[in-house]
Amino acid sequence: EELKVLWSKREDPTVKMILMMCYSGFRVSAYVQEDFEVHLDEAYFKGGVKTESGRNRTVPIHSAILPLVKGMIPEGEEKPVFFCGKSISQFRRDMKRTLALLGLKEKSPHSCRHTFSRLCESNNVREADRKRMLGHSFESDITNGVYGHRTLKELRAEIEKIKVPGEQKENRPN
Repeated sequence: EELKVLWSKREDPTVKMILMMCYSGFRVSAYVQEDFEVHLDEAYFKGGVKTESGRNRTVPIHSAILPLVKGMIPEGEEKPVFFCGKSISQFRRDMKRTLALLGLKEKSPHSCRHTFSRLCESNNVREADRKRMLGHSFESDITNGVYGHRTLKELRAEIEKIKVPGEQKENRPN
């Protein structure tokens, strides 16, 4: 129900960012890293923070948030500007205020990672692929850690299992 409310207000810049985080699984700090990459041509993010497996990972951009990401690109530029150019602490304040105005419970940006994980789980995204997209380690799982390689196309098929309330999916590259 909370996601339905957010989708209904997706034109709001703060809500755009919240939805993007809920459908990509990156930590809030990843988006401001110098090496965070957005590949609109093939519709994927590359980057991450905190752990070895969390950094430099590839996550397809879900078709529902692709227009939101494109909408963050200022005219004449090539790369999106996340958080409307504000700091993470300013975004946290904006997020708190926006959720309150929408009548939603207070959440932190990290809650969006929990939402992504839950969306994956409830939409039957393979557990190993959910862990890959979240940047979790496979160090005790040799089968997935050593032999479990996935192509962008395979990861895209998994992330596209996630249902979005009332959204039409945009055609995108495989």
